[in-house]
Amino acid sequence: MPCKKNAIISEDAAREYAESIIDTVREPLIALDQDLRVVTASRSFYEVFHVKPEETVGQLIYDLGNKQWNIPKLRELLETILPQKATFDNYEVEHDFTGIGRRIMLLNARQIRRVLGKERIILLAIEDITGRREIENGLEKARKELAATKISEDAAREYAESIIDTVR
Repeated sequence: MPCKKNAIISEDAAREYAESIIDTVREPLIALDQDLRVVTASRSFYEVFHVKPEETVGQLIYDLGNKQWNIPKLRELLETILPQKATFDNYEVEHDFTGIGRRIMLLNARQIRRVLGKERIILLAIEDITGRREIENGLEKARKELAATKISEDAAREYAESIIDTVR
């Protein structure tokens, strides 16, 4: 009986340790079981997506926030790509969330096996790149406008030179 008790204590200590690490991460992080139910999530996940642990833990990821997480590209990642690869980096998903608006996210996922048992846990890190993408789009627009201005300037110069040549 002492071995079983020690195993339970060790599993509890390991869970607390893992949850401490998850809470330390600044980007939203969520841990899912093999049935895609939330095991735990980081503090930043709750803050960014305006959800509470009691309405998140134990729920199917697709049911979170009144089914706001029922995103086709997320389904593709979790149900098709991840089972084949075990890891995935920089999977881009765009979605409009109630309360926080449109977000462009980079998802990174890892499948890990629990220390005791055969179950797998999926760690899903979510990086909001909405601001970065808006800046990139603004820079691209400015580049195009600058190129158009340069073309207009060149055309004006050629026109002026042709008038001067005509006058001579």
